[in-house]
Amino acid sequence: MRVLKWLVIVVAILIVAAIGIGFVLPDRASLERSVVVDAPPATVYTALNGFRQFNHWSPWAALDPDAVYLHEGPPVGVGAKMSWRSDDPSVGSGSQEIVETVPFERVRMRLEFEGFDSENYASLSLEPEGEGTRVTWGYDTRFHGDLLGRYFGLMLDGMLGPFYERGLAALQSFVETLPVEDISNLEVDVIEVEPRPIVYLSAAAGPDDAAQVLAAAHARLAAHLAANGLQRSAPPIAITREYNEETGAWRFDAAMIVNRADPPADEAQGIRSGQRYGGWVARAAHTGAYEASASTYRQLLAWRSAAGLEDNGDSWEQYPGDPAATEQPSMYVFWPIR
Repeated sequence: MRVLKWLVIVVAILIVAAIGIGFVLPDRASLERSVVVDAPPATVYTALNGFRQFNHWSPWAALDPDAVYLHEGPPVGVGAKMSWRSDDPSVGSGSQEIVETVPFERVRMRLEFEGFDSENYASLSLEPEGEGTRVTWGYDTRFHGDLLGRYFGLMLDGMLGPFYERGLAALQSFVETLPVEDISNLEVDVIEVEPRPIVYLSAAAGPDDAAQVLAAAHARLAAHLAANGLQRSAPPIAITREYNEETGAWRFDAAMIVNRADPPADEAQGIRSGQRYGGWVARAAHTGAYEASASTYRQLLAWRSAAGLEDNGDSWEQYPGDPAATEQPSMYVFWPIR
């Protein structure tokens, strides 16, 4: 009985000591790892500013091939969210959501892990280094007084650090396979657009007469609007149906967005009515002559590839100003994405 009594006393002392030590342990833990990627900051940032590419380099993706992933919110930027669910305890379930971005410099995410009440943030910070980019992956957690969490914080670097190192090595390999097109000057936004009623006219042109054919088609549509008491509710557009990169042959629908849900058509004149796409799009601004827009398209394709987004329909151009403008955007390219 004496031995049992002393054993109880020792256990009690250890428990009290553990609790006491827990109260003085830091209520916050963090870690950082970094790697230099042979790609410019714009490309690296685009790959990281969303979660469509995440499992290409995540150190946890291969641990459970049966894990289920769900994407919510916008495809990129603040509000983009990815949730996961796994029966593997090394993966678990939770979510991460982008809460802050600084173009070409930083992406910050809030993480939530099922069964844990800690406050968790991860950040990916970018700095130019030579011809490449130094990527620093940081993690910061606050335990809000949870004593067990504070003890966990002592082991955080040793437990999580190797995963971060493997992830950054995979990120380095992955990003260095992306297109090398310079996208640092591309003005692109990801927005959600509503479907809009249109009247449109199908046409085809080559590289030498595209501007003239398009202008003539829009003039015919403008006459149709005037004859039917319709009003244009946005700048004129052209929806690309087919484009041959080798020959420059372009098949398109010149269109006007109108103020009526059921605009009249004129089949005899080849003028039909319908709806423009509604959903998420990447919108890129092109400044300068229309004939020089091929570079904007190349940059937009490289951006889409780096972001890991897919086509979701035919792209269209919108002409808000002078096609020959040199300072203000003369055209916007809208590319449906998912």
